[in-house]
Amino acid sequence: MSAPTFNGTAEQQHLAAEVFRLMTAQGAMFAADAPITQTLTNLADFLAAQQQRDSGKGAQEIDAALQENAQIFARQEDDGEISYVTSRQGAYQERREDRSHSFRERLYEPEEPLPVDDISVVVSTSRPALTTVEPVFISDYWQQQAGLLPMPPAEEGEAAAEPGFAPTGWSAPESAPSAFAEAEAAEEEQVPAFSERAAAPAPGVPEQAEAEAAPAEPVPTPPPMEVPPVEPTFIEVEAEAEAVAEPEPEETEEVVPAVMEATPEVATPIATEPAPPEETTEATPEVEEAAEVVGEATEVAAAEAEEEIVEAVEAEPAEAVSEAEEVAAAEAVELPETMIKLNDTSINLGQPVPQLMAEHGKELAAALVNSIDKDPLQQIARFGRDFFTTSDLVNLGKNDLRRIREYIVEVGEPVLDTAIIADLYYNSPRQSSFEGFRFSLNYRLSREKDFDFVGVDGAYLWSARGLPTIGSKRVKAGEMGQITSYLVEGYDDSLEQQSAEAIEETGVLNRKLTFFEWEYGVLPLDTSLATLLPKPLLDSQRSVVLRFESPQHYTTHPVEVRYPTGNRGGWLQGLEEFFHEHLIPGALITLARTEEPNVFTITYEEMEGTEDRILTLDEKKNKFAFANVTYTCEVDTDQFPSQQKFGKFKNLKSLPMNERRKGDVVLQHVFVATGEQVGTRSDPLYWMSLDDLYVAFNVLRPAARPYLESLLASDDIFSPDESTPGTYYYKPEPEPEDEEEEEEDILMSGTYDDEDEY
Repeated sequence: MSAPTFNGTAEQQHLAAEVFRLMTAQGAMFAADAPITQTLTNLADFLAAQQQRDSGKGAQEIDAALQENAQIFARQEDDGEISYVTSRQGAYQERREDRSHSFRERLYEPEEPLPVDDISVVVSTSRPALTTVEPVFISDYWQQQAGLLPMPPAEEGEAAAEPGFAPTGWSAPESAPSAFAEAEAAEEEQVPAFSERAAAPAPGVPEQAEAEAAPAEPVPTPPPMEVPPVEPTFIEVEAEAEAVAEPEPEETEEVVPAVMEATPEVATPIATEPAPPEETTEATPEVEEAAEVVGEATEVAAAEAEEEIVEAVEAEPAEAVSEAEEVAAAEAVELPETMIKLNDTSINLGQPVPQLMAEHGKELAAALVNSIDKDPLQQIARFGRDFFTTSDLVNLGKNDLRRIREYIVEVGEPVLDTAIIADLYYNSPRQSSFEGFRFSLNYRLSREKDFDFVGVDGAYLWSARGLPTIGSKRVKAGEMGQITSYLVEGYDDSLEQQSAEAIEETGVLNRKLTFFEWEYGVLPLDTSLATLLPKPLLDSQRSVVLRFESPQHYTTHPVEVRYPTGNRGGWLQGLEEFFHEHLIPGALITLARTEEPNVFTITYEEMEGTEDRILTLDEKKNKFAFANVTYTCEVDTDQFPSQQKFGKFKNLKSLPMNERRKGDVVLQHVFVATGEQVGTRSDPLYWMSLDDLYVAFNVLRPAARPYLESLLASDDIFSPDESTPGTYYYKPEPEPEDEEEEEEDILMSGTYDDEDEY
C-alpha cells in the first residue's frame, strides 16, 4: 500500500506525514478502509512531549497542516472537541451498500416474462400489512396473460400484442372494458382501485347488467356507543327500533355485513353476479331516529348505574370490604390433609409451602438427600448441596487426575476448583458448559484418595497428596485432638465475654492469646470460633483451609481448621509466624469475616513500643526463661506472663506432649513448680489462686476455667481454701528422702539462686 501525497509547505507536509504515521500505527490491526479517529488535543500532547514544544502552539500547527490535507484527514468537531478521521488507505469513505441490482425487482418485474397459464403461480408485488387482512393486487399484465382481462387494443402506429402470450383458443370479447384504463383513472382521482374493481362488472356482461349493478349509495353508520349492562332498558329500546324499521330477518343478515365492511373480501376483480336492486337498503329517517333513541337511552342508563354504585360504596364501605373478604375466603381452596410420618414426627403435607418448610424443612431435605444416596441405580450424583444427573457427568480419566494433582503440588497450597478449570482446561464461567464441568470435577475428585476437599460453601478448595503441612510440626494432630478434648466434653466458657448472636450478627470476634497459643500458633476451636468460622460442606470433611489476612502488615497466612471428631476437639493452626513476629502472650486480637467465605482478617490494637522481660521457651535447652522483648500491641495485664508478676513460671518444665494430654498431671506439676509452699518437706502442701493457676496451666496446654474447676473437684488431693475464696490447696503424698540427698538439694538450690541473682 503506497503512502499518500501530502500538500502544503514542507513543514506542513512533514507534520501531516508524521500524524498519518501515528494514526496508521494506532490502527495497524484495523481493516484497510476502517476509520481511525484521534483528537487534536491528544496529537498535540503526544508530539509536544516528543519534541519538547508547547502543546497549544503545536495544536494550531497540526490543525493547519491537516486542513491543508483535507483529502486524507476528515475534520470533525463535537462540543468544541476537534478530531480527525483517516484510514490506512489514505482517506476514509463511508461504506454504502449497492442496491441497484435487486433480485426482488427482477422477480416481480421481469424484462422478458414467460407465458402463464395459471394465475395461482404469480407472485404479487403488493405486500399487505401483517396486522390487517387486505386484498392483494395482481397486475393487469398477469391477468391478461391468464385470460382474466382482455388484451389492450393496439393504438395507431403500434404493433398488435404478440399472440404467443395469450392462451390458446381464447379471444377477448369486444364489449369488455379495459381494467388497465380503469386503474389509471382511479389513481388520477386518488381513489383506491380495489373498491372500484370490487364494484366493476365482469368482462362480457351486457351494458344493461352494468346499469343494474350500479353501486348503491352508502348507508350512514351510527357512531359507536358504549352499552352498559342494563338489560331491560336496552331490550325495550332495541325492540322499538326494530318495530320502526321493520326489516325482514333474511334481508338484514345479508345487507348489514355488506354495509359495515370497510374493504371487500374479493382479492381480484373477478366477475360475480350483482346483487338484485330490491335487496339494497337505504337509511331511512325512521332508522336514524331509532339509533338516536338507543344512544340516549344507553347514556341515561349508564349514568344511573354509575350513581347507584357510587352511593352504595359511600354509604357502606365496611360492608363491601367484609363481603369481599368473605368471597375471597369462600374461594380459597383448602388442601386435603396428607399425613406422613418421618423420624417419629407426623407432617401434614397439605399445609402451605412456606409454613411447611419453616416447620419441617430440615427434616424433609434430609429425607430427600437420604433417598438420593440410597438409590441403587445412582441416577443423581450429589456433591455437598449440589445435585446433577449421572448421565450428564463429564468423564475424567487417570491422565486428568495426574495433571490436576501435579498442578496443585506445583502451586504449593490448596487450589480453587475454578482455578483448576481455568488453568488446565481453559474453561470460563461465561461458557454454557462451565457449571456441568465444575460439578463433574468436584464429584470425581471427592471419590479419589489422592485428593482432599478443604473448601467451604462458596469456595471449593482441593488439596492433594504431597503438599506441605500447614502450621507447626511441633504438635501432632493426634496430640492436639486429645489436648482440646475438653471442648467436646462441655467445659467451654468462650461465650461469656461475647454472645453467639453478637458474633453471628457482626462477624467479629475478640479474644486473648495464651502462652501456648502464641508459642505454637494454634487456637482451640471453641464455640465462639465455631460461630465465626464456616461449617464443613461435606459430611465426611475433616478440615478446611482458610486465609487470614493482616491489613496492618499486608500479609496473608493459610490456616487449617480441624473440626472435632468423636471425643477429640478441634483447633486452628498456621498462625505461628504471625504471632511471633507481631504479638506476645496476652495480646488482644480481633478476627473478622470478609465478603469471601474463605477469607478472614486478623488485627490487633497497636501502641508505642514497650520493653519488658517476658516468659519464653528455649528450644535448645527445652526450658522456660525470661527474656527482654519489645512489643507494640495491647495486652491483658492479667494474662501477661511478665517476670515481675509471674517470676516462678521459670520453674515450669517443658513436658512432652503425651504428658500434657493428661490434665491432672499438668495441674499437679503447675502447683509444685509455681505454687506457694505452705507445708514442710515431710508434709508438703502447696497453695495457689485460681487466676494464677489458669495462666500457668495455659503455658503448658490450653484449658478453660470450668475444666480446671472440674479437675480440682475430681480428686481429694485438691481442696479449696475456705478462708480465701478462689484459692486452692494441693497436698501430694510425702516422699521419703535420705539426709545426703537433702543436703545435696540444699547446696544445689543455693548455687542456683546465686547464679540467678548474678
